[in-house]
Amino acid sequence: MAKQSVKVTVFSDLACPWCYVGLKRLDKGLAALPDLSVEKEWHAFLLDWNAPPYGQSIIDALKKKFGPQAPALMQRVASAGQEDGATFANWAWRANTVKGHVLVALARRHGKSHEANQALFMKSYEEGANISEAEVLLEVGRQLGLPEQELQAALGGAELDAELLKEVEMDDAVAKSQLRVSGVPFFLIQAGDSKAYALSGAQPPEAFQEAVQRALREAGSSAAGAAAAGGSGAANGGACTREGCT
Repeated sequence: MAKQSVKVTVFSDLACPWCYVGLKRLDKGLAALPDLSVEKEWHAFLLDWNAPPYGQSIIDALKKKFGPQAPALMQRVASAGQEDGATFANWAWRANTVKGHVLVALARRHGKSHEANQALFMKSYEEGANISEAEVLLEVGRQLGLPEQELQAALGGAELDAELLKEVEMDDAVAKSQLRVSGVPFFLIQAGDSKAYALSGAQPPEAFQEAVQRALREAGSSAAGAAAAGGSGAANGGACTREGCT
């Protein structure tokens, strides 16, 4: 019997710690549904297009925005993610993520955008690397097995690849203008011709399972209009907006 298929589309920013927690919870939820074929595709949502080009210390960045509450904010996110495997062992940088999203866009062409996000979150939050740096991104791209020529064209020169950068800009515009997404992570879950179920924030694993199961039940049904794709999905998990993370 052929596996049932589901597509999960995610809008996120690599500078969003809740997006890392969301990835872990998504994977945990889907792992409990072994008889399922899942395509996971990640797209860009930029929290700050004008972040310092080489990033900045996460403590400095959070203190500037939240003052003395910064350490408590970091601890809250780290504690929330620990059960699902997001430990934030060495969270050192608040990256400028434009280049990182260019790498994800390139990885998406090779069907590896989920793996790219996973690797970049690990680099940033667990290993303490600065993913604003092109050399760090090139190393991740090589670990993913992306073609060296394409990596160099995308990230190795003085300018970013224009087509990939345009993809990043378009993804960001679609999320903010068309889907009206105000915070990330933001998930759309769809099976066949079902409507896309929208989940906003780092939802618990059970929420992803429920959305998948509902989408599968509705696939091919004329009643598939129960869930609307848009910015108003369930929002019980932590999220980051352009104003900050909660």
